[in-house]
Amino acid sequence: MTVLAQHSWLLVPLTVVLAVAFIFLLVPLAHKFGWVDHPNARKVHDDATPLVGGVAIFMALSGLIWLSPISTLASGPFYLVLLWGAFAMLLTGLVDDLIGLTATIRFIIQIGLCLLMVRYAHVHLTDFGQLFTSSVFTLGWAAVPITVFAAMGVINAFNLIDGMDGLSGTIFLIAAAGMLLFAVLSADWAVFWLLLITMASVLGFLLLNARLPWNEKARVFLGDAGALMLGFILAWCFIRLGSGSEPAMMPMTAVWLFALPLLDTSTLIWLRWRDGRSAFSADQHHLHHAFLRAGYSVGQTWAVMLLLASGLAAIGIGFEFSGLPDWLSFYTFMALAFVYYFYVKHSWATQCFLGRHFIHHDFTIEEGYA
Repeated sequence: MTVLAQHSWLLVPLTVVLAVAFIFLLVPLAHKFGWVDHPNARKVHDDATPLVGGVAIFMALSGLIWLSPISTLASGPFYLVLLWGAFAMLLTGLVDDLIGLTATIRFIIQIGLCLLMVRYAHVHLTDFGQLFTSSVFTLGWAAVPITVFAAMGVINAFNLIDGMDGLSGTIFLIAAAGMLLFAVLSADWAVFWLLLITMASVLGFLLLNARLPWNEKARVFLGDAGALMLGFILAWCFIRLGSGSEPAMMPMTAVWLFALPLLDTSTLIWLRWRDGRSAFSADQHHLHHAFLRAGYSVGQTWAVMLLLASGLAAIGIGFEFSGLPDWLSFYTFMALAFVYYFYVKHSWATQCFLGRHFIHHDFTIEEGYA
C-alpha cells in the first residue's frame, strides 16, 4: 500500500496543488501554439484565454488515482473503461479546440465510447423505477439506446453550459458531491475515490477560473477537452449509481443533481429548433446570459447559479431520503420544467428578466466587470 493510500487525507490537497501546477506549466505552451479560446457568440469574455484546464485536470486525476485507495479497488472493467473513455473524450475535445470538429463527428465518437462502456464496462440502465405509476418502468430491449441517449444528454448539456467563468466547474462539484453521498451510502468506494479525486482536480482548476478575489477574470478555461471529459465521467457515474438490482439512488435523483444544465440545455434546444436554427448553434441565450443581460455581475450570476443548482440537487436528495415515490419526483420535475420553459421564453420575448429590463445586447463582459 502506498504512503498516499495510508494517509488518504493528503489526496485532496495534493490533487488541488497538482492541478494548479499543471495549469501553470501548460499556459505558456497554450499561448505559444495558439491553444486559446477567442471570444465568440456564446462566450462572455473579450480576451484570448488558454484552454488547458481540462488537460490539467485529467493529468492531476490520472496521476494520483493510481496512488490512492482506488488503485486496489479499480480492477473491475467499469473503472478502467471509464478512465480510458474519459481520455478518449479528452482527446476528442482537444482536437475540437485546436482545429474544430463537426457536431456529427463529435456525436459519432460519443456514441462509440458510450457503446464501449455498455459492452465492456457492463453497465446500463435497466429501468427508471416507478416513473409514472407504482409499477416499475422497465426498459427492456430499449435499455442500451436509452442509456446511450441519457449519457450523451449529460455530456452535451455539460459542454453547452460551459460559457461563464466558474460555472461549469461549480456545476460539476455540485453534481459530484451529490453522487459522493450515495457512493458512501452504498459502499461503492471506487466510485467514491474516483469522484473525490476528480472533484479535487476541478477545485484546483476553479482557483484559476472562477471570479475569486485573486482573479479579475478567468486565467484558464476548460475547453471542449475538459467539458466533454468531465461530462463523460459525470454521465457514467450517474448511470453506475442509478442502475443494477440495488441502485444507490433513484434514476430521477440523477436528474435533480444535474437539473440546471438539463433545464437550460433542453429549453435552448427547443427554442432553437422552433426558430429553425441548429440545436447546437452558438448564441447568448443561456440562463446565465439572461442574468448578465439584466445587469447582474459575473460574480452575482455565478453565486445565484450555484444556489439554484444546489437547491435543485437538494430537492432530489430530499425525495431520495423521504421515501416518496419516484413518480412524484418525476411529475414535480416536469412541472418545474414547464414553468422554467415558459418563464425563459417570456423573458426573451419581453427582454425582461426577474423584473429587470435587459441592458446588455449581444455583449461581451469587459475585463474587470465585477
